[in-house]
Amino acid sequence: MTYIAYTAGAIFILLGLAILFTNIFPAQIPSQLKLMMGIVLTLYGIFRIVATTFNNKKRQSNEESD
Repeated sequence: MTYIAYTAGAIFILLGLAILFTNIFPAQIPSQLKLMMGIVLTLYGIFRIVATTFNNKKRQSNEESD
């Protein structure tokens, strides 16, 4: 289950960076929208990875104390 969360986080980060630095979206979409979507997806991916890491550490410490 944790591998899926890490993979999803990495995919969100890569998609956000791809939106920021490539021409993945059509030219009709405003550049401000591309910038905002790229930043939001990148930050969400980072959040998912950090949250998963903290949940894993918390789960491991709970298992050790039991």
